[in-house]
Order: sequence, then C-alpha cells, then structure tokens
Amino acid sequence: MLFVQLAINGVALGCLYALVALGLVLIYKATEAVNFAQGDLLMLGAFLALTLIGIAGLPFWLGFVLAIAAMALIGAMVQRVFLQPLMGQPQFAVIMLTIGLGFLLRSAASMVPG
Repeated sequence: MLFVQLAINGVALGCLYALVALGLVLIYKATEAVNFAQGDLLMLGAFLALTLIGIAGLPFWLGFVLAIAAMALIGAMVQRVFLQPLMGQPQFAVIMLTIGLGFLLRSAASMVPG
C-alpha cells in the first residue's frame, strides 16, 4: 500500500513539474520573454487558494475558482505593468526583472504569519 501511495504522489508531483515547464515554454513562445518568476507566481496562487479554503472557510471549488481568477488578474497586471514596458529592451533586462519579481514574491510570502 505504501508503494501505491508513493507512486501516486510521484505522478502528481511530476504532473505539477510538467505544468510549470509547460507554462514556461508557452510564455516564452508567446512573448519571447523568459519569466523566472513563474514558479513564484505558482506559489502565490497556492498560498491564495490555501488562504481562501483553509482560513476564510470557503468551499473547495469556490476557493479554487477564486484563486484562479485572482491569479489571472495578477498575471495580467505583471504583464502590463512590468513586462510590457521592457519589450524591445535587451533580454537581460527582462530576465533580471523576473528574477527580482521572484525574490519579491518569495520575501512577501515568508513575511506572512503562520
């Protein structure tokens, strides 16, 4: 039984890694910009869903849908406010911006109590 549980956990984790990799490739192909903050945005969405479901007490599906909608808005804001003004600049500027955004999101997540 332990083997089955470990196999299911491994497949689930592999699917999550594949989803993040697919997101990186899709963003790069669509915008020609490498977004190193992709994993940090994934973490932000997971924390938001956890907050809505666990702390606010919303039903699972409602918290899940609200977290997806909020992350879509946050992603659009990141594109419009941070990434779009740098289009046409050297690729290094976009890379440094997304790395800095990742540090900012990780720092903000570590300051949340609990």
